[in-house]
Amino acid sequence: MHDLAYLQQILVILTAAALATFVAHRLRASPVLGYLVVGIIIGPQAIALIPNTKGIHDLAELGVVFLLFSIGLELSFRRLTSLRFEVFGLGTAQLVLTASAVGVVVWLIHPSVEAAIVIGSGVALSSTAIVMQLLSERGELSNRVGRSAFSILLLQDMAIVPMLALLPLLGDKGATDWTVIGLAVAKAAGALVAILLVGRFLLQPLFRAFAAMRSQEIFVAVTLLAVLGTAWATEQVGLSLTLGAFLAGLMLAETEFRHQIETDIRPFQGLLLGLFFITIGMSINLEFAVDHWWQVLVFVVGLITLKAGIIFGLGLAMRQPLGVALRTGLLLAQGGEFAFVLIGFAVRDDLVPEPLEQMTIAVVSVSMALTPFLNMLGQWLVTRIQRVTAIGLAALAEENEDLKDHAIIAGFGRFGQAVARLLDEHRIPYVGFDLNPANVMAARSQGRPVHYGDVTRRDLLWASGVDRARALIVATDASPAQVTDLVRRMHVELPNVRVIARARSGFHAKTLRDAGAEEAVPDVTYSAQQLARSVAKAFDLPEDDIAKMLEEAEFGGDTHHH
Repeated sequence: MHDLAYLQQILVILTAAALATFVAHRLRASPVLGYLVVGIIIGPQAIALIPNTKGIHDLAELGVVFLLFSIGLELSFRRLTSLRFEVFGLGTAQLVLTASAVGVVVWLIHPSVEAAIVIGSGVALSSTAIVMQLLSERGELSNRVGRSAFSILLLQDMAIVPMLALLPLLGDKGATDWTVIGLAVAKAAGALVAILLVGRFLLQPLFRAFAAMRSQEIFVAVTLLAVLGTAWATEQVGLSLTLGAFLAGLMLAETEFRHQIETDIRPFQGLLLGLFFITIGMSINLEFAVDHWWQVLVFVVGLITLKAGIIFGLGLAMRQPLGVALRTGLLLAQGGEFAFVLIGFAVRDDLVPEPLEQMTIAVVSVSMALTPFLNMLGQWLVTRIQRVTAIGLAALAEENEDLKDHAIIAGFGRFGQAVARLLDEHRIPYVGFDLNPANVMAARSQGRPVHYGDVTRRDLLWASGVDRARALIVATDASPAQVTDLVRRMHVELPNVRVIARARSGFHAKTLRDAGAEEAVPDVTYSAQQLARSVAKAFDLPEDDIAKMLEEAEFGGDTHHH
């Protein structure tokens, strides 16, 4: 007779995952939340349908590996280099400030420098799996919030190497051996270069060769080999599995196989990621959390407030729009799954006493479970702020009631300002909108009719007299889906108003033209010039003025910073 205990466990988890997805869908909540709750219920701390989570947790980690691989696929080296300021500026500042602040609190509770460094570093990391899944569900990976959150998470993933290298040295209690740290970082950097070279010169030809065989089974097998092989290679040199998977995705992002690969790995990713969140739920020590509920509550609120506050403050300091900084702060306010790994090693090396370990795990677990709610809170607060700070609709309608044949400029960054200058010179009236308070204040201080507001809101557009306007110029930072929806609505409701829009890609430009845009150009160097010419054409302005306007605006591929 075979021992079918493992099969029973798989059946329990699959049933739980299906129920969690169904209930979350009916309640319009995030499936992540459903998986976490189900994990708590079936885990060893509650009804114990699954008494031991070790083997399952190892398998579940592959879910995060596939998630990071698919994120790599959605990016490219070109897009990644455009994020370098956010990754190394915002990401590094967040990590250092959060680790220091949490470390001080830990030291006050338990005066041990080693424990303060380990817990401070571990808790400073956020949950890549939960945050990226939430952003992916809402199609927000490419908007400002998605880019900001991803930049911080990417730096955190890279910081895992020095953190792990530091643990044995802390356990030594001797002087810090910087040579060992230097060697570990050099080894990791060398491995990254080697992986990138292998990917560049071996991965793409390999995929072309196997694709020529026209066998889906072989293609899927090679995809799995690429993901798991790169993840394994990075783990061997002390980097995280997820960073390797991300690099594999990045290397295949610019190949012609990208969409096929994405389709092939989606079933693996969804199933294993669900399993990962269920195991996180199972690892929450309910007994400890209930016995020390008020301390856990205080620390969870403290951690969320501290992390969200630091990220929000840094976002504003780096000139992010208020809404983006606030949402990014709340989205990354939790502890992450890597804190469990780091603290596990630290307990083994006697760096952290067991009660402190239990408390940290309880606080991190609860903060992770709260992430979907924090995301909803962020969205709700941003809409409230917009409602309070945007000019009252009645006042806006009254201010614009005499306007006719005017322009509406959605997005008042560099391009929006240049268009406004062109319209000012020809005394053509316009109304501008932007979600960056700094842009709005700067424009209003110059006496320009620019308001804080989201043009994807229909009521705001009508209050600005869109039905009497000659053109709507869309250069906003809204997601591609929102821009397409806005263009489609305009085409249906007001076909006489010319819509000139900035697109994120050639494919998005075609989608916008199909939706009814008169002009839609991809967001590359020449897009500003093309958009400028379209605006001038819509208002019958001379060619000389266009050239002058482009010169003044100094367009050079930086057109997307609004």
